Amino acid sequence: MKISRNKVIELLYEIRKTIYQNIDLQLYFDSEYSENNTEQTESEDFCNGVSNGFLSELIHAISGYEIEVTGDVENLFICPCCEYKTLSEKYDMNEGTGYDICPYCKWEDDGTLDINKRSSVNRGSISDYRKRLKLNPNKYYIDKWFK
Repeated sequence: MKISRNKVIELLYEIRKTIYQNIDLQLYFDSEYSENNTEQTESEDFCNGVSNGFLSELIHAISGYEIEVTGDVENLFICPCCEYKTLSEKYDMNEGTGYDICPYCKWEDDGTLDINKRSSVNRGSISDYRKRLKLNPNKYYIDKWFK
């Protein structure tokens, strides 16, 4: 069964809205998590740049249906820290643009490229962030974005 990327994202957004309206998720979270992370994201861009394979696996996990997601993936920029394509815009000092925060490694793109240079915005270096990722990799994200 095939489904377009746009339809999958629309479906996931509807599932998300239904869950927030009908299920008290705080009942399932550890108390420390539920106190600090109960905010719902309203935007539909939570799937920007993710691989079609990741979307297929997500729909399969939710519904049990095996589907093939078709369509082009949004073209994103490479995060200077984790090197995944996760950023919607590239830092540009002259334009004053960028400063995207990578949803995987949480690095804020402030133009720092030297992996050992401390970034005041990020309170550490790219090397520090990469060490943290090695110690605590989030297996959920393994196939989510492209390198």
